Amino acid sequence: RAVIWTAYSRRHRRVIAYHVGDSGVRSATAIYTLAKAAVGQISAIFTDANSCYHLAFERIGAPEPHQQTKAQTHLIESSNASFRDMLARFNRRTKRASKTQQMLEITLDIFLARKRLSSPA
Repeated sequence: RAVIWTAYSRRHRRVIAYHVGDSGVRSATAIYTLAKAAVGQISAIFTDANSCYHLAFERIGAPEPHQQTKAQTHLIESSNASFRDMLARFNRRTKRASKTQQMLEITLDIFLARKRLSSPA
């Protein structure tokens, strides 16, 4: 089962990176690397209570402060809700579209590119 990981920047007010993978340390490392490449300097990292974040950041020696909290992840949850609301393929048990990893990535690329074009930042 593929899991979509997204990184949200408060400064840019949008999703800055995504990764399609499993729910483990390798994917947590991948999304961190992609987010860092997208924005350069990261001042703080806020995540949910998934233990793989702590393990991944410890393994790669991430210098940024990491805090596990629900209070600071509401923007990414809102973004996830937008994916489910606007893109049929992210609804459960849909027969509307293919769920191959390639099609998921193409759909996310197109959706996020359109969001960037209309983003105020």
